Amino acid sequence: MPTLPVVLRPLAPHARSVVLKPYTAQAAVVVPNLGLRLLFPKDVGGSLTYAVTNPIFKPLRLGPSALLLTVNRGAHARYCGNVFINMQHYAVSLLVCTSMHGRRYTSDIIFKAPIAAAVPVLMQKKHSPWRAIAADLAFGDIPRTAIRKRADVGRGAGHVVLLVRRWAHTAKGAVLGFEVSSSPKHPLSIGRALLYRGQKTWRMVASNLACTTEAAIRCALVTQSPLSHVRRLHLVVVTSLGTVRASW
Repeated sequence: MPTLPVVLRPLAPHARSVVLKPYTAQAAVVVPNLGLRLLFPKDVGGSLTYAVTNPIFKPLRLGPSALLLTVNRGAHARYCGNVFINMQHYAVSLLVCTSMHGRRYTSDIIFKAPIAAAVPVLMQKKHSPWRAIAADLAFGDIPRTAIRKRADVGRGAGHVVLLVRRWAHTAKGAVLGFEVSSSPKHPLSIGRALLYRGQKTWRMVASNLACTTEAAIRCALVTQSPLSHVRRLHLVVVTSLGTVRASW
């Protein structure tokens, strides 16, 4: 942080990091004439779109993955508004309020993609032995729980169907088998699949993904976390045609 008088140090530029989820909610303070910059990961793809509910906050796009919010100096009262941002398969709701003294002020919010342990690597299962084993665990004739959970997203020919097929527990963790399909006229690809646990509060479960590229994409999500005692699980699959979720 720059060397500044104590009274000005809260206003010095500094950032906080936020891990993106399919839906992310945050709050921030904006000091008039200083502004707030929102930075998104470039590897997410696409460009962001946004809407600001209070016109006192002036948005300025800084390239395809960054947005600057400023407030004019005359905003002495406390104003608040929402900034709704969509980028690729992520939706962000940001509550922004003005402040004159700078307490809790942050110059930058850096949004990051989910942790590497939860980011899938899509490969043909024949190219990796552990992926073949994972597929056998998820779809083979071993003791498992048949779930048959279905979820849909989209309308008409562009809809996506998620089928959760198998939930198998092993000595070292668990394997979840699921399928994702769409209309032949709308090619489908998977960006990532994330597993969460909990009811009111969701907690991400570190996992790895293996998929086969067939008419319906069949996947095995493998985790080393013991989950046999967990009562509520949620699968979020981000696809090229939308995000679909199933809970059980």
